[in-house]
Amino acid sequence: MVEEKTEKNYIRVAAGQIHYRHCAGSGTALVCLHQTASSSAMFARLMEVYAGPHPIYALDTPGFGGSYDPPGQPSMAAYADTLVEALSALGIDRAHLFGHHTGASLAVEIAARYPQLAASLIMIGPVVINADEAQLFKQVYPKDFSPRADGSHLKLMWDYVGEIGGSGSLALQQREFVDTARAWQGHIKVYSEIWDQDFCALYQQVRCPLMIMCSPDDVLWTLFERAKSMRPDARAVELGGTNFQPDEVPEDIAAAVAEFVADL
Repeated sequence: MVEEKTEKNYIRVAAGQIHYRHCAGSGTALVCLHQTASSSAMFARLMEVYAGPHPIYALDTPGFGGSYDPPGQPSMAAYADTLVEALSALGIDRAHLFGHHTGASLAVEIAARYPQLAASLIMIGPVVINADEAQLFKQVYPKDFSPRADGSHLKLMWDYVGEIGGSGSLALQQREFVDTARAWQGHIKVYSEIWDQDFCALYQQVRCPLMIMCSPDDVLWTLFERAKSMRPDARAVELGGTNFQPDEVPEDIAAAVAEFVADL
């Protein structure tokens, strides 16, 4: 079972507590950062099947999962700084950074601003958007999931999770629905910042080894060719699944990651 291999715990940072999942190992840590509005739970199956020697840490971003709710409106840089603070508190000064969607945006921010920390950068769904595309994304995300007296927001969240791929498994849809309900405010805060991040500039700035992954049914698939052309040095991997690949094809991701980091 997953819980036999992974542990859940908290680490304190200046602003509050960060919740994380941990899988023991040796060598440079693999640090996993989740999409919106998921949590570290989205990496549990990957942690279970990963056969590499590396310890794995999957962190809940502030405002998501079991982590504290940040006051005000944090910038992407502030989110990244807090996650780096958590890693430092965990004794991690070098890591393979692995981000999924929003997690990719956080991972590229960390890799560019803390190059000494990034042993490599691995991303599912790199967000290489231009200004016009950012405006289009702003019209779709975030969703208004604020609580309503008649409970209609719950059906909106349930349907939303299903539409982006969660309906492939009732257990997955239920878990992601619960994470989305918990993060209805965090969801808005992150999406209020993410489309203004200059992902492309950060992506070009990163100097550590790169691996990028995506799926034809991922909402960010149309950007994948651009991500490859922008960084021809990146190892590119096409995955199955939709927007929940660590649940849908964990063995494929685990094998790709283990092979990539073994060469470093």
